[in-house]
Amino acid sequence: MATGCSTSVPTPQLDAWQRTVEPFEVYWPPIDPESATESATRPLLEGELTIAAEPFTGAPAAVRMSVTLVRPSAEADRLYWNKSLGFADIEWMSEVRVWDAGEQWLWPNLPFMLRLPGKERIERYGGVDPGKHVDNDFAAVLIRKFDAEGVVESPETKGAPLVSAEWHPVDIERGDGKSVRHAARSDEFVVHFNGPNEPSRGRLKVWLIYADFLGHHPPKSWPREPEYAGGILAYFEIDWENADGSLRATVRHLKPTVATGFDWAAWVRRASDNASTATFRLSDR
Repeated sequence: MATGCSTSVPTPQLDAWQRTVEPFEVYWPPIDPESATESATRPLLEGELTIAAEPFTGAPAAVRMSVTLVRPSAEADRLYWNKSLGFADIEWMSEVRVWDAGEQWLWPNLPFMLRLPGKERIERYGGVDPGKHVDNDFAAVLIRKFDAEGVVESPETKGAPLVSAEWHPVDIERGDGKSVRHAARSDEFVVHFNGPNEPSRGRLKVWLIYADFLGHHPPKSWPREPEYAGGILAYFEIDWENADGSLRATVRHLKPTVATGFDWAAWVRRASDNASTATFRLSDR
């Protein structure tokens, strides 16, 4: 994990696969990765983008990737979260804050807070925004596949990128909406390469977005297009190539230069709907 993380997150071992782990930090509001080391602001979350690359065996190879977010969980971290995310000026926040008998603010369940299909906001603290009547308080991972220069997008993701806003506890059962979990792992995505008539090199672009910035603004260097009234928390580029019969991937954590271009408003669940309209696309095949 990145420096300062107080929780260790084990990742599954994949035999015969090359694993790459890119640590990163999530700040609120976001800051440029290039200036993060110079900032006096402490990260809100520690993260890892984990990639497992499959060796070429004559058939199309693949990479499997997921994002893990960990919240430092000492008492000082709890107080910092409460202060940073209080939003006392937002009236309905009083409906979702939870205190114990000693009037101590209680942690939200991190996987439940980040996932899309919430029921009611009181469930620590996911669900439907009572003002907008949509479930827009979620984090999502979105992946698009490009040529080696990152200019021409593959037809496999151009019309339907890989996207999910489902988050899972790490190494434990989900539990109910009132439980506390400090680590969350995204769904696993699978991207295939080296199929018929495909190039031997390419680039993946990966966005971690949060769908409601609640009035906060991203850095001036961020794309101007909003991500469903929210923005981008972290952005990665993964350059891959078929070299000497093996799939090699290089990961870079960068400031985003373009928005996802995804129609989030058509994807999320509305409060009046009985079920989510979102399609979680986890593989390009």
